[in-house]
Amino acid sequence: MTETIRTSFSQNMTFDGCPRYWYYKYILKIPAISDMCYAYAGSAIHNTLEQWYSGNITEMDKAKQHFLKQWKINDLDNTKIKNKKDSYWLMILNGINLKIHLTSTEMKIFYPDVVGYLDGVDTENDRILDWKSSTRSKINEEEYTMQLKFYSYLYKRKFNRLPKKVAVYYLKYNGSKGILEFEPTEEHYKESEEWHTNIQKRMLEVKAKKQVPAIGEHCNPWCPFENVCQSEQRGILNFDLYLMGNYVHINGPIPALLNKGIEKKFSYELKNAHWIKQARPNANTTISFWNLRDRKLPIGFLQGLKKTLKDYAQYKKVPINIIIHDKRNFVKEEVEMPDKFINDIVLRDYQDEAVNEFLKNKIGILEIGTGGGKTEIAIEIIRRLKMRTLFIVDKIELLRQTKERMEKALGIEVGQLGQGVEDIHQVTVATVQTITRNIGKYAAYLRTVRLCIFDETHKVAARSYFNISQQLINTEYRLGISGTAYRDDGNDMMINASAGYKVFDLSSKKLIEKGWLVKPQVFFIKEYMSKEEIKATENSLSTGLINETPNYANFYKGFISGNARRNLIIRNLITENSNKRVLILTKLIEHGQDLQQLIPGSEHLYGATNKKERKAMFDKFVSGEIKVLISTLSIFAEGIDIPELEDVINAGANKGDVKTIQILGRILRKLGDNKNATYYDFIDETKFFRLASLARKRALIREGHDVEVIKYDNS
Repeated sequence: MTETIRTSFSQNMTFDGCPRYWYYKYILKIPAISDMCYAYAGSAIHNTLEQWYSGNITEMDKAKQHFLKQWKINDLDNTKIKNKKDSYWLMILNGINLKIHLTSTEMKIFYPDVVGYLDGVDTENDRILDWKSSTRSKINEEEYTMQLKFYSYLYKRKFNRLPKKVAVYYLKYNGSKGILEFEPTEEHYKESEEWHTNIQKRMLEVKAKKQVPAIGEHCNPWCPFENVCQSEQRGILNFDLYLMGNYVHINGPIPALLNKGIEKKFSYELKNAHWIKQARPNANTTISFWNLRDRKLPIGFLQGLKKTLKDYAQYKKVPINIIIHDKRNFVKEEVEMPDKFINDIVLRDYQDEAVNEFLKNKIGILEIGTGGGKTEIAIEIIRRLKMRTLFIVDKIELLRQTKERMEKALGIEVGQLGQGVEDIHQVTVATVQTITRNIGKYAAYLRTVRLCIFDETHKVAARSYFNISQQLINTEYRLGISGTAYRDDGNDMMINASAGYKVFDLSSKKLIEKGWLVKPQVFFIKEYMSKEEIKATENSLSTGLINETPNYANFYKGFISGNARRNLIIRNLITENSNKRVLILTKLIEHGQDLQQLIPGSEHLYGATNKKERKAMFDKFVSGEIKVLISTLSIFAEGIDIPELEDVINAGANKGDVKTIQILGRILRKLGDNKNATYYDFIDETKFFRLASLARKRALIREGHDVEVIKYDNS
């Protein structure tokens, strides 16, 4: 069987103009980076006219609705033709008013060597038409005439007769100026057949050689492969990086070695891959962000990509040229801001340094130990940039607290999305839950945000954050702030995809050394149960089955939440520190309820507490009216600022390093003359919990804290 390449009129024209362009696009399949808005708008016209002339739509209002739906699907209101919607609709009206008789719309003529899509065909009268949304010119008249001749050639191959008339309708015009038509001849047929056959032969020769062909006679000055072409000719690596929406698109040569390097750099293995493969040997446990087909990466990887390209050029010992093209559409309206914080807060030296480092990078994470003033840093960035800003938090308390601090510092009204409030302003604080639940509703707003701040960045890897990030297609600045910009589950690269890389790092240890934070006392209580008690509890939780698998929930209740000896130690610690503000953190609500019954004067705040009670309880704790607050780890482990807090008791036996460091951060505050700050935890000497206890202890030691393991006399 004779080898063929299935082409089309446009592919033939591409090859005829420049075989090298064709080779890059159709053989190497290098994506051409270009603005597709005109193509999408033309498609909306074609699609609507197709529905009209096929009889699927018969009413003008329905046609308009269909067109507007196509316009919205392609997001054309966020492109440079956003103000031309009416003119494109007018073209559809011009097409409808022609009242042409058609037997087929979008007819596909398909052969092993060629495929063609004819916009409109009238087989009863042997007529072909093609819709065009372009402006009429001598250059495109020649090309469109050639296209109609080629379609006449395909028509005859299919029906064994030439069409009697072919026409291009320029939909921008009315009357004769909008029509280019002629009667095809046998000479036109032979001309197109010879042209197509000759190009087929040349294409096969180029493909067989497996070499980049010579540049064509008519080199397109706007060629999307200019950098690839120059690299082939001059021995220099040229890369254009296009920032489009939420991605970086690469235009430049990507040979196998570089592709392998990019794939390795921007992928990772799941932390629990070993166990997944044991259960499902064929499971894919690699998360890869590199899309070779589209040559794109999430925009957070921009700096990492630039470094990878430069490392490759250094390895190949060739010069490299990287040019950034920002194709996003920013809201340029400036937000009015004060010359300084109106509450007279002055940034510390390291805070000012962090602000400058972020502004230089535009996308990045500031990892600053809890108590280092991350919120003030973020507010200063908002003040300096004067841009439409979205500040994303994951807790209601943080929503309220952040909004209040912004308004006090900047003297502006800050918007709110969350806790039943929908009030968008130039600067808005929102909960991730509210936006995620209504992602479609807020999509248009998200596309106007120019500065987005992800609070507690280690949460960004959650799928909900990543989905929000996908909608931030015109966000020039992305700031991540956290005391621990990594995750216990190993999905750190998901953070980088949305918020970039760490651009500033200042640990709690350094903040303590500089005198900005209190040096805490950290105690882990050990051996609070005898070996006999441990054994007896384990036996009471066992069913006696052979090869029994211990039940975690039962063991948690027996050794942690329902452990009377452990809970009594917590009560005694409160009694010994009755003059202090103490926060007790639990994993389970039931555990908190039990402790509240055990500790006089304590209050219990958890997820189901209604917002009115929650606010009142929180305010009383901050003011000192309540001395002991019991809450769940999920609410108080991160972000919430209580400067007066002195002691934290971690009663939850949590596993994660990140959460442990965040818990300790609740008391790392400068308390004036009162320098006491104490963290209590447990070494739980039991099957499920000992390793978790030791992991928490190691995490705090790595952060530079002195940890003392003590025995506690409960008598």
